[in-house]
Amino acid sequence: MPTTLIPTKAVAALLRKELRTRFPGVRFSVRCSTGTAAAWINVHHEDGPTSAQVDEICGKYEGRSFDGMTDTYTDHGTTLVAGEAGEMPTEVRYCCDGINTARDFTAAGNLAAQRIIRERSNMPHLILCDDAGVLVEGRDITDGEGCEFNDGHHAWDRPQLSAWSAVRFLLQHVDLTTAPARR
Repeated sequence: MPTTLIPTKAVAALLRKELRTRFPGVRFSVRCSTGTAAAWINVHHEDGPTSAQVDEICGKYEGRSFDGMTDTYTDHGTTLVAGEAGEMPTEVRYCCDGINTARDFTAAGNLAAQRIIRERSNMPHLILCDDAGVLVEGRDITDGEGCEFNDGHHAWDRPQLSAWSAVRFLLQHVDLTTAPARR
């Protein structure tokens, strides 16, 4: 069976299409890198699904992945892709060396984190953001006296915690695909 090579740019298009299908209404930026990293793809989104959900989809499109411990690439081989009904699957090799993902949070995400603190935290008095979702800046939100910040399921054992860190800690496992639409 002949193998079809899918170049990085085409992999980015396939990935973009699947992300839009799986998470309608969430805006994703899917960009190919340039220069020596031209076989890499960068995926960015705000709020929406968790990083783990996005990473699971992206992992299917990596032809290779980088192992920082050994400073080498691991080849993922070929993949069988189903075509039309009644046709044999096609063997493809994704020519993508890796996919980096990043998730940021908008004011709606910040407000969701504040709700989690009020409803599930052992520190409901903490204020992460104002009513418009603007983060508290320039100071630690904890007292720095060895307190443990806890969302009811996971704990942050750092003595200081910024509002920015708290939002990321609280929302790392929270799917915000139901958050209000962004402009």
